[in-house]
Amino acid sequence: MVGLDIGTTKICTLIAKVKEKGDFEVVGIGKAPSRGLSKGVVINIKKTSEVVEKSVRRAEFDAGLKVRRAWVSIAGAHIQGRDNRGLIKIEKEDRVITPRDVEMLLKDASRLILPANREIIHVLPQEFLIDDQDQIKEPVGMRGARLEAKVHIITASSSHRRNIEESLRQAGYEPEGVVLQSLASGMATLSPEEQNLGVVLLDIGGGTTDLAIFLKGGMRFTHVLGVGGNHITNDIAVGLHTTRTEAEEIKIKYGSALMDSLKMNEEIQVKKVAGRGAYRIKAEQLVRIIQMRVEEIFELVDRELKKSGYKDLITAGTVLTGGCSLLRGIKEKAEEKLGLPARIGYPRISNSEELNSPIYATAIGLILYGIREREKFASKDKLGMRIKEWLKDFF
Repeated sequence: MVGLDIGTTKICTLIAKVKEKGDFEVVGIGKAPSRGLSKGVVINIKKTSEVVEKSVRRAEFDAGLKVRRAWVSIAGAHIQGRDNRGLIKIEKEDRVITPRDVEMLLKDASRLILPANREIIHVLPQEFLIDDQDQIKEPVGMRGARLEAKVHIITASSSHRRNIEESLRQAGYEPEGVVLQSLASGMATLSPEEQNLGVVLLDIGGGTTDLAIFLKGGMRFTHVLGVGGNHITNDIAVGLHTTRTEAEEIKIKYGSALMDSLKMNEEIQVKKVAGRGAYRIKAEQLVRIIQMRVEEIFELVDRELKKSGYKDLITAGTVLTGGCSLLRGIKEKAEEKLGLPARIGYPRISNSEELNSPIYATAIGLILYGIREREKFASKDKLGMRIKEWLKDFF
């Protein structure tokens, strides 16, 4: 199983050997700095393809294996989420709901009038209703005359999706499927209890911040903000009159979103542009630059949470993941600006210390998603078991 996380800052490939009962072992890791991407979307297929090939080949060398297909992430401001409902009547004499009925119901729920350049990438069940009885998770085998479903539908730009897939093909690999980045990250970092109680997932990458709300076991809201860690780096470069490379190094080594984390009178050396020497600044000057952008990100997030209508139902707080979640003080800033408890979302993987980092959350989630998809279609009773296992994924 191969997960390929195509991000604005890096492209990461994980190769996993799948064991019994859905467990897996990562046997190959490949990373390469991104090229040809902006704010989560491909803007240059040739450059992106070259980095994809480099990342996958490194993972292949690490694993001693050759791969042909990969599950790939999709992100960007073009991603949209909306709720919809489906309804069918159970007209059989015994009124027993079958897997075929559920399949027909979800097809009905996914009927949307979309612009020519948009397509559905996920139909995520939230709950089922039988004869107006709600909060039903598994309708198969129950009896009723009227079966309804509430679903969350994720749509994407068709051209952006095709650009991702073409980047893989030009590198010599086939896309096994595309998966929403925040859905994959959620599978890797969120506990079932958090998803049931109500939780906000914030995947803060280089070019975007992906927001997702999970409640009662299902995804309820999605939104992508076109701002992320690269914007912090740019602010540092401009504010300190240095290069982006130097700004990124300073951010990683000294960066913080909190003044409280500073040592008294701490100073930082900054290299000037074009080798014109260096100068020193007070660390608090760096923190002020970082704080302004971090606060802006969380203010934008809070605005979307309020617009979603779910903020007051979020009991389990906020989970921060993605590379930018490693910035010192960002958890405390999230709690301050959002008014919710927060934690850093480390992947729920026990057999690898190296992978126990938020930067691998999406790639590990892609592996988990792929394993579940494979299990569904491996069943002899393809229709019945496929529907049953699919519903388990989201409840």
